[in-house]
Amino acid sequence: MSTRRELTGWLFVLPMLIVFLSFVIYPVIQAFKSSLYGFDYTQYYWNGLGNYITIFQDETFLKSIRTTLLFVILIVPAQTVIALCISLTINSFSSKLQSFYKAVFYVPGVTSVVSLAMVWDYIYNNQFGFANYALSLVGMEPVNWLGINFGVYALSLIVITITLGTAVVVISAGLDGIPQELYESANIDGATSKRILFSITLPLLKPSLLYVVVTGMIAAFQIFTVILLMTGGGPAYKTTTILMLIYREAFMNMNFGAANAMGIVLCLIITTIAIIQFKLLKTDIEY
Repeated sequence: MSTRRELTGWLFVLPMLIVFLSFVIYPVIQAFKSSLYGFDYTQYYWNGLGNYITIFQDETFLKSIRTTLLFVILIVPAQTVIALCISLTINSFSSKLQSFYKAVFYVPGVTSVVSLAMVWDYIYNNQFGFANYALSLVGMEPVNWLGINFGVYALSLIVITITLGTAVVVISAGLDGIPQELYESANIDGATSKRILFSITLPLLKPSLLYVVVTGMIAAFQIFTVILLMTGGGPAYKTTTILMLIYREAFMNMNFGAANAMGIVLCLIITTIAIIQFKLLKTDIEY
């Protein structure tokens, strides 16, 4: 019986396991093998760790790492905190209003990124954009939102608005799963709203928050479309992320070895940070 039960489980898992091995693990292995080769426009040749040494001696790559980390620092905490505040607010509404607001916040996540980028491009326009118009109403000078000084922050805001809906839905689902009896007992004991938040809500939301933080971090490390459409990585590489640089090396410079080396480095960075997040946010609380 035990063998049959395990076999049944593996049969259910097998289709997804085949997809995962074929389209995730196998490409990663091939990317690592490719990162050990060079290309001189005529043939591939064994290069060992040469590509890794080269990219870490490249100031542009090092700058792209710093830029990518800045995006992650700006996006993930802001997205998590804002989504938590919104979820706590709409959780007190009726079921119909909750569904309405969840749908409203989720719409940007299922809308074409190209369309959203065009809208934000008009908002950030230096001459007739809404952002500078709003500044003019309070007597402030116009700002080059996609320039050297504000480019990273302006793009981070776009990404937050696009990905916020998913975080709201996940955290709201976590809130719905917390037993109401716990809140009733806390109210009977005279617990304040602050004490309820930090002693009941946040501890029991840890699994949902862990999912939001980890997936948000992975998405922030892989920002590409918005940057490609809005700034192209400029000006002066100020908005060039690792993924943007990988795209340039692979499809513009045809330097697939270096591009795959950057991809492996990016994979290792994401994996390391994800493991740390799992260690910090894991919980044994059940309800």
